Amino acid sequence: MPNTQQELLNKIDFFQSQGGVLIGTVFLAVLWLILVLLDKYGRRIGPLVARSIRRPLLLGFSSALYLGWLLHLLELQAKALLPIKSSSVSTALVVIALGWATINLGRALLLQSNRIQLWLKVEDPRDEAMLTTLLDRVFTIGVIVLTIAALMVTFGVSTAAVGALLGGAGIGLGFGTQQISQNFLAGFMLFFTRPFSEGDWISVSSFDDGTVEKIGWYHTRIRTFDRRPLYIPNSIFATTPIENPGRMYNRRIKASISLRYEDLPRIEAISKNVRSLLLNHPDIDQKQTILVNFNEWDSSSINMMVYCFTKTTVWKDWLDIQQEVFLQIADIVQKAGGDFAFNCTTLYPAPNLNIDNPISRLSEDLKSNTSLQ
Repeated sequence: MPNTQQELLNKIDFFQSQGGVLIGTVFLAVLWLILVLLDKYGRRIGPLVARSIRRPLLLGFSSALYLGWLLHLLELQAKALLPIKSSSVSTALVVIALGWATINLGRALLLQSNRIQLWLKVEDPRDEAMLTTLLDRVFTIGVIVLTIAALMVTFGVSTAAVGALLGGAGIGLGFGTQQISQNFLAGFMLFFTRPFSEGDWISVSSFDDGTVEKIGWYHTRIRTFDRRPLYIPNSIFATTPIENPGRMYNRRIKASISLRYEDLPRIEAISKNVRSLLLNHPDIDQKQTILVNFNEWDSSSINMMVYCFTKTTVWKDWLDIQQEVFLQIADIVQKAGGDFAFNCTTLYPAPNLNIDNPISRLSEDLKSNTSLQ
């Protein structure tokens, strides 16, 4: 057993004597008084520290002192009945109390104070809340692992064996839970890179679009537009492109307006008027590209492309603006004497063709077919 561990156990053995219990009781009373005064008269950090560590330290230290003293008395009377030394039990209670106090103090000072907000420098409150939750979980798990390692050393396991056990457990856990590890690490990636936040509308290939409800350790929950929950493993986001329409700056209007071939002389004037409409429309972003051009000869129409962006990104407002623009374009086309095309086929008679003979021949064929029936 290392010298430091033996010295610690010797000090704990002292507190299991009658004099040690008396000194320990005085120490607990002084500690309680200091924490009460710090909570009442302290400034800023003082009350926060006192409220965080008061319960773990007082409860843990008092349990270690008095329970250790009782176990020590039983150990003196019937040592064979106690499989564990009283000093080890007291040390374990102290370690647990320190771990508990460390978790509370870390949450209070690091995660609930303004210092962490200044350090993170995250503008979006939702991103800040998610990152704070992540740091809280990582910090808590780290303290718990260290506490368990300290407890193992307390009960006689060598530090080398504890280190080897933790290392082997980490390697075995990594191989055995490779998929879980990928999802877990991908969750870290999501928290730090923040391609999307809770509440964003995202689109992932091979999955339905939806709104992000929760980014968890293993998977991310998305609420699709038909109100169904969709759970996507976090590792998917590490290898799949993610589209985040919720963070777009504009919404696009793109349409192909089909006019008749008879409107070919009018299409230049129509395109100019439509372009002027878009350039002066209050809901169209003039800083973005605006295109209105005759760009296609179709089988039964000549097509005019309309391409622009709205200032709003709200879907409902975008639909209203698009409808208004389309109706105004229709009014421009009709005022210019044009009209919209539809799929049709026009037959023109060949020149110098005697139309009477084919018609008479067709009528005779119909009569002969009727008589045969």
